[in-house]
This record gives sequence, structure tokens and C-alpha cells, in this order.
Amino acid sequence: MWNEIDLLINDDTGSGRLSAGSGQECGTALYQVDTLVKITSSDKVLVNPELHAVNSTDGCIIVTDRSVALLDSICQSLQMHIQFDTNVDVVGLCQEGQFLVVGERSGNLHLIHVPSQQTLLTKVRDILFHFIFIETHPFFIVGKGNYVLSRWEVDTTKRLVSVQSFADSSIIKGKTMYFMWDVYSLTLIWDWPSIHIKEFLLTTESDSSSVTRQGIADLKLITLTIPDNKQKRNLLVFSLPAMHLLYSLEVSEVSSLVQSGISTDIIYFLEGIPENRQKSPEGSVSVVVMRSLTEALPENRLSRLLHKHKFTEAENFAIQFGLDVELVYKVKASTFLERLASASIASCGQTVWLDLVSEAKENLQQIQDNQFVVEYCINAPWPTYETTQEMLNYAKFRVRKDAVLRAQARLTTFYGAFGPEKFSGIAWTEFLNNEDLFKNVLYQLEEGSLPCAQYLWLRHQAEFESSFDEKTLVNMLNTIRTTVPPKELSLWFKNVVIPFVRRVVPNGEKTLAKWLEQAARNLELTDKANWPENGLNMAEVFFTSKSPDELGLASSCHWIPSKCGGCEEVYRLKKLVLDLQELVNLYRKYSCRLALSDFEKENASTIVFRMFDKILAPELVPSMLKKFIKPYIQEHNLQEDELFLQYIKDLLERCCTRSTSVFETAWEAKAIAVIGCISDTDVSLVIHLLQPRPMDYSSRLLFAITTSATSPIGVNQLTFAHRSRALKCLIYLADTNTVESLFKKPIEKVKYFLKCFIYLAEFEILNIPYTYESFHKSPKEGMIKGLWKNHSHEPTAVRLVTELSLEYKVYDPQLWSCFLQKLLGFKMIRYLRKILIAITGIHSLWQVCESFMNTFSAPTSFRRDLVQYAQLDLPAFALGCLLLIPQSEKREQQIQGFLSSSNPEAILQQVDECMNTGEVAGFASQIRCLVLDNIINEKQYEKFSKSKHFPLLKLQVMNNNRVKELVEYLINDAATLITEYQERCGNSIPADMLPCDILKVNHTWPKMKSKH
Repeated sequence: MWNEIDLLINDDTGSGRLSAGSGQECGTALYQVDTLVKITSSDKVLVNPELHAVNSTDGCIIVTDRSVALLDSICQSLQMHIQFDTNVDVVGLCQEGQFLVVGERSGNLHLIHVPSQQTLLTKVRDILFHFIFIETHPFFIVGKGNYVLSRWEVDTTKRLVSVQSFADSSIIKGKTMYFMWDVYSLTLIWDWPSIHIKEFLLTTESDSSSVTRQGIADLKLITLTIPDNKQKRNLLVFSLPAMHLLYSLEVSEVSSLVQSGISTDIIYFLEGIPENRQKSPEGSVSVVVMRSLTEALPENRLSRLLHKHKFTEAENFAIQFGLDVELVYKVKASTFLERLASASIASCGQTVWLDLVSEAKENLQQIQDNQFVVEYCINAPWPTYETTQEMLNYAKFRVRKDAVLRAQARLTTFYGAFGPEKFSGIAWTEFLNNEDLFKNVLYQLEEGSLPCAQYLWLRHQAEFESSFDEKTLVNMLNTIRTTVPPKELSLWFKNVVIPFVRRVVPNGEKTLAKWLEQAARNLELTDKANWPENGLNMAEVFFTSKSPDELGLASSCHWIPSKCGGCEEVYRLKKLVLDLQELVNLYRKYSCRLALSDFEKENASTIVFRMFDKILAPELVPSMLKKFIKPYIQEHNLQEDELFLQYIKDLLERCCTRSTSVFETAWEAKAIAVIGCISDTDVSLVIHLLQPRPMDYSSRLLFAITTSATSPIGVNQLTFAHRSRALKCLIYLADTNTVESLFKKPIEKVKYFLKCFIYLAEFEILNIPYTYESFHKSPKEGMIKGLWKNHSHEPTAVRLVTELSLEYKVYDPQLWSCFLQKLLGFKMIRYLRKILIAITGIHSLWQVCESFMNTFSAPTSFRRDLVQYAQLDLPAFALGCLLLIPQSEKREQQIQGFLSSSNPEAILQQVDECMNTGEVAGFASQIRCLVLDNIINEKQYEKFSKSKHFPLLKLQVMNNNRVKELVEYLINDAATLITEYQERCGNSIPADMLPCDILKVNHTWPKMKSKH
């Protein structure tokens, strides 16, 4: 029972027909074959079914043995399906599809109402229904007997139907061939005895009336032949009247044309498909399908074949119809792309890859379109690096284009960055099509793969250079992981990144300096084994990197970019470099390990203290002092004995518990060990160890040391060094009354004794025997000149004659000129600074100062002079010397140039030192006023608003009657602060409101509520 009906979605090419589908097709025209309906039986089929069908504008009726299915005219919906008792011979629709007429072979005639699916009439007649309605006026009836074909006319006025003519059956008796008749006279005008036809249709794309007017010129004849010896039928399409074969399609034995009106452009037919058509074409039918034939363009059929990847069939078809065969090869090539991509994702074996690549290469050989071949070779996901390289070379052979060269460059980049082991088709195509390679650089940095990121940058820097900005720089720096090896990172920054930033994003140097500072600091925790050298290497690359103008030349070791060389970030980085250089020395040269944060809190003196602190056993103090501490002190020009004493004092302040014994704890043992290393032994031990003792005891002991020839503390011979130190301690520990009562002299006289003792101690060092009396009575100028004559080659003697000359006002210009030159020659810079400051207040020595300045630096190069003064750290002295220039115009010019390149705060600090000592107070005051006036003129209030010199600046402003300028600066700052505050409160302040008005109305605005 054929009771299962499926409506199918149109197939694109007909190649998806059920089972093996219909057979071969040929001809000069092309028809599209679609399968519309599939009918199957729920029972086993033993006998092939009888098929016939009728299609009209009212609907389509399909008869399969006893099964009748009614569908709409386009076979998209099933309207009725009925099973009858016997096979059905005749079906039809009338009244616009409202009624279905069914004639069974048993003679039953049924009239069925389609909408309600109710049988309205059933009559039993012993009739064999076999007639054909042809939708013309008049109409024709074909039957059996002597007159097989008759022409009838309908007279509607008389309501009569009468036969007009008929054909004698003897003419065609016993023949199964094709005949052509004249429609009016029913005379035979043509026959084709070579064609054995079972069924036929006449169709035209025009309406039926045109057939009457134009004859058979536009008609097509569709025939279904009698089966041949292979149990096959052919569906043939002819053009009339010449019977030219347009199209031939091989169909199964069980096939039938669907009868339809003449005015149709679609041919329908039924086909029964055997259960196993491949093995036994003669087998019983298991499926009945209804197919449609629609005349189609060859291009459309080719497109559908290509869509179904039927490339062999498509190639033959294109050749048959003279279409573009190369299109087949191109589409076929595209499918290889998909298969290569799938193979890459699935990690298929080498054999699969090789086969695909071989097929693709063979296919490309058949394509003449060089542009297509080039794009294909570039974009295909070739499975291996070698294959990709081979195909790109092939593309370059076909045509040398920039796109090929670009792809080859990208391939080289991929190989260098990732290596062949990470190559895959997908990875390669993604990398090739990546328009923003800088994102790949960032990804590699984030993954910690610095060599890969470096290589990508090196190869493709030019591609992202134009879009590189400060935001991009920040993103890059933030993606660099702490696990990246610092040495390699430093080299990359030095040779590549920093020169690039200076050239492309000069404003980014500030960001770069800040990041390098933090990165260098982080290495103390992340790379302890190589600290602090790794931190120094990281920080100093900013200064040792080549400038953009020097690439390829010698490195610029201290080059600082002009745009932000003075910014805070660069200053902080430069300070870090200096600190790390010193820290490296401490680690490696002096075996002193300090954390960077601790080191930054120290100075040269306190670092010596920390070196002492790290000595665990007192007995190691002498050896550590000789090996590490003294070399450090000498390198930094520190005063050894004073520093040791300061350390003892620092140690006492940190550790002393004011116990009765001074030798009962470990720190005291270390203090004694340090004291033992002091070259001048009274007497320092006594200032610190006698301080906790009763004052009477301490003062009497110190007085005895000062005035006795022998020592009360066990030293065999007391020197002036002992006595001077004892007297210093006495003056320090005792009050004025006690000192005066012991010496029975005024305190000023006692202090004069101390000064003389200090000078006598210096003479002792030079092995020059003087007593207090002989020194006191000796003419001082002669003493100074004699000392200079015999001992000018000794630094100690030079210091002594300088001190004596200042003390006793010996201002011989020639002698002083020699003093200054010797101090410079002995590199006693710190002491020279002190002396220069002192003599600037001595009018008779001004010429000496100016002469020393001229010999010290080239007078024609003022800028070089300033650098040399900076080396001496004497900006105030340099400014004082410039004040001595007699020509006012030149003096003003030089002073302004000096102030524009100097740090005014450093000059003011040095002036404070001079005034605190009481030396050259008037001259220092003049320098101070000069600097303060320059600050006011340049309106540099912001730099000094929070410094300790701001009160002096305010005083100078008032003295110069320029209070208004300072007030305006302060008002502007206050107004800015108020504006920001009110905006956070939600209050809008007009942009044109004056600062003074903002201050006035501030009290009337609401305050911001606390977030808590």
C-alpha cells in the first residue's frame, strides 16, 4: 500500500535524487531536475506499481496503483490522500479544484468534495475509462476502436456537443510510433517510425491561443519512450516541427509523464526507483518519486554542480556547454583551502597533508589566472613551513608582486619568531592576516617570550611606527612580565626601544624613565642573585642608549633628551643610577650589603656607620677597617677620626643605658675597638665615656690632661693633640664658670689656648718643635712664610699655613695665590670650597679670587666655566666672583646667564652656610638678594612655595614693593583648589569668574558631604 508521502525541498542540482537517481542526460538544451515528492509503501512491494498523474492550475493528482494523492499545483502541500479498492485509471479536478473525480478499474466512479474530503457520489459502471482531455476548443477524445481520435465541437447556444471529424484507425493499426495530425481535418501529415513512444506531452511557454495563431513553431514535444533491452526509458524533449532533439534524460522502466496543460514551462514526471538500483536495475520498485524538469541556463547548472563539489561532472559539463572550465578549477582549489584548514585543526597525519597539497598543486597548474594563483598560494593554510615556502616561491614564479614579497617576509618572520615546530596552517594564516602585528608583540611580552617579541619588533617596526603613541607605550610597558630576563630586556631597551621612543614619541621618555626606575627597583626582589648589577643595568640604559642621531656611532653615555631632561622622572632615574652605582661598590668592593631603600636614607658618613654595624665581633674591627672601611673613607674624602667619633656617639645614643660600667656590653666593646683605631688617641674616649661621670671628676681629669706634662690615663707622653682634644672635651662638657674657675682666666682666653693647641698639634705632625710660649711670641707672618718654604709639598702643611694666614690676617696676594693652587693640586676640594667662601669677604684678596678663576677655567668659554664650578660644588662662590666683574653690562650679562642654568635653591643653601658661620655675612647677603630677585623676576614662586626659603622670598617681595605679584600667584592657586573642590560637590563655577571673586563667594556654597 503506497501510503507514505513526503514532500521534499527542491534539490539544487538533481544529483541528490533518491537512490542512484535518474540516468545520463544529453542534448543541446539544459534542464534542471528537481525531486518534489517521495511515495513509499508500508508493505513489501512485489509488483511494480502503475503510475499516472495529472497537473493543472487547480492542483496535482498522483496515482500509484490504488493510492490517490492530491497536492497543490506546485507540489508543496498535501491536500488529500485516499486509498481505493482497485487500481485507479482516471482522475480529474473540476469546479476550480473543489471536486475530485476518480475512476477505478472496477468501474466505480467517485465524486469527492475536496475541502471536506467527503465522497458525494459513487456509481458502479462496467466501463473502462481511457480518455484524454485536451484543453482546447474544440476538444478531442482518444479511445479504442475504429476511430481512435475524434474532434468535437460544443455549441453552447443549443447545448449540443457534436463530432466534427475522426481519424481512421486503420492508418495506425499495430504501430507504436509518433504521428502528427492536422487539428481541423484530422488527416495524418507526419510520422516518425523510429521513435517508439509510450506517453507524450505538448508544451509551450506561450498561452494556448498562440498555438492556434502561430501553429507548432513554439511547441515542444515531451515523450517517454518504450523501455529498451536494458529496461530503461528515455524522456526526450523535441522542438517542433523539425523534431530536433533538445534534451534526453535516462529514467527507470517504471516512469510516467504527468499530464498537464499545454501552456506550462515545467515538465513533471513520475519515476519508480528499485530497492537496489546499483546491483539490480530490474528489481521491484521501492520508492516512487515525482520530479520536475525546468529549462535552465548552463551557468546555473554549473554553479550548482560546483556547490555540490561534483568537480569531474562539472568539468565535463563546462566543456560540453563551452563554459569557463577554469572556474571549476578555482572552486575546486577553494575546497582544498577548507580541507587544509580542517586537516590543520584535526592534526591529521602527514599522508593526508601530502595528498591534499599534491592535489592542490596539480589543480593550480590548470589555472591560468595568475592573480588568483598568487592570492591562493598566499592565503592557503599550508600544513608545513616548507610547503608554504614552496608555494610562495611558486606564486612569485607566476608573477612577482608586492603581495607575494610581503607574504614571504611574514613567513620569514614567523619562522624566526616561532620556529617551524609551531607552524600550522591555521597559525600561519592568522599571523599572515594580522593587520596589527604590534598586538602580537604585546602578547609575546605578556607571555614572557622576549626573543619572539624582539624579533617581531625588529622585522616589522616600520608597520606600527606611525600609530605608536604614548598610550601604546604604556600598554607595552604594562604587559612586560617580571619573569623576562633582565639582562636581555635591558639590552633590548638600550639598543631598540629607547632610541625608537626618542625618535617617534619624544614625550614618552617621561613614561619610559618612570617605568625603568620601578623595573630596576623590582629586581631587588625578583632577581636577588644578580642584584644590584641587574638593577643598575636596567636603570642606566636610559642614559647609555644611543640617541636617534647617533645610531650606528659611538654610544652617548650621558645623553639626556632635551625635552624632558629636567623632568622629575628623569631626575629620579638619574639619582637611582648614581645610588645603584654606589650600591654596587658597596656590595662588591666593600662587602657591605644594604637594601636599596635603606641605602637611600643614608649618606657617605652613615654608610660607614652601617659598615661598622655589620661587624659582628669587636676583634674583627681592625682588619675590616683596613680592608674595607678605610678605603671607602678615602674614596669619599671623609674625615676619618671625626667620622669614627661620630659613629661612637651614634652608637652611644642608640645603645647606651647609662650604666655604671662602660665596658659591660657588646656595643661598648665595639666602641672601644673603634676608638682603638683612631689615629689621635684623649682624649675622644674621654668625651664620650666621661660624660656619664660626675662633672667634678670629669672636668678635673680633662684639666689635668690639658695642662700636665704626663698623662693621668696611662699615656707615656702627652702631645698637643691630646691636650687640644682634652680641652675640647672640657669646654664641651663643663659650663663656662667651671672652665674659668679651673684656668682662672676668661673663657675667651681659654678658647684662644684651644686654638693654639690645635695649631701646635699640626706642627707636631710636621715634626716642627714649638711650645705654647714660643708659638705665642713668634711673628706669625715670618712663621707662615718659613713653614710654606720648607713644607709646601705636604698637604697637612698647606692646610696649616692657610688656616694660620686666615687666623692672623696674613693677606699676601702672591702667597694666597700659591695656597689656592696647591689646594687644588692636592684635590682638597672640600677644604678649598671652605677657604674660597671665607676669602670672598676679604677685599684685598678679591683680585686673587678673580685670578684663580681665570687660571682655573678658560675665560672665553663661560659655559665651560660653569661646569667646572659645578664640579667644585661652589655656585655661591662662582656668583660672588661674577659680582667682582668691573664692567656693569658684562657683569649683568654673565650673572643672568649663570642664574638661568643654576639651581637657585642650592645657591641659597650655600649662602645660609656662610651666614651661619659668621663669615662674609655682608657679601653672602648680597648674593642672597641677587638670587631672590631673580626668582621674583622669573616668577618661580611655585618651586619655593614649600621650601624653607619662602619666608626670605616673601621678605624680599615686600622690600621690592612687588607684593601684588606674589598675592596673585597665591590667589590663583587657591582659586584653582576651590574650583576643583566645588566641582566635586556638584557646583559649577563659570569659566570667566575671576580668582578673587571665587574666593569671595566660596563661603556661600554648600560643602561636599562625607562619603562615610
